[in-house]
Amino acid sequence: MEATTATATTTAQRPKVVIIGAGFGGLFAARQLAKAAVDVLIVDRNNFHTFTPLLYQVATAALDPSEIAYPVRTIFRDAPNVRFLFGEVTAIDDSERTITIQAGSRTLAEPYDHLIVAAGSVPNYFGNDNFREHSFELRTLHDSIR
Repeated sequence: MEATTATATTTAQRPKVVIIGAGFGGLFAARQLAKAAVDVLIVDRNNFHTFTPLLYQVATAALDPSEIAYPVRTIFRDAPNVRFLFGEVTAIDDSERTITIQAGSRTLAEPYDHLIVAAGSVPNYFGNDNFREHSFELRTLHDSIR
């Protein structure tokens, strides 16, 4: 399947900044850039930001999941230079300055002038693979409600 491509520098030759990830780092960067003369695209595999410090409260039924999950588009509704794309980045091409995004059944090639990778982290068991088998991760909203 061929990817659909846009142009990097879009509105009146303003630089295009792509942010991979809508966690704390990605949102902070986007909030700062919302005030700048740039076009911002945030890409995340979830269409909401999770306030992770309160995941334990969802896991213990003290809070409803909706109380710690905020739609990214709502967060930036008053920032006309910030767009959000619900999808998963599958490739980064530094030489072409593009990222490839799987957005549902569509594959998109999105160009950028500047790239911020704020895709989060993964647990490290420091070589103790049996810890993974016997542990309960609490990193996502899904983890807190299962």
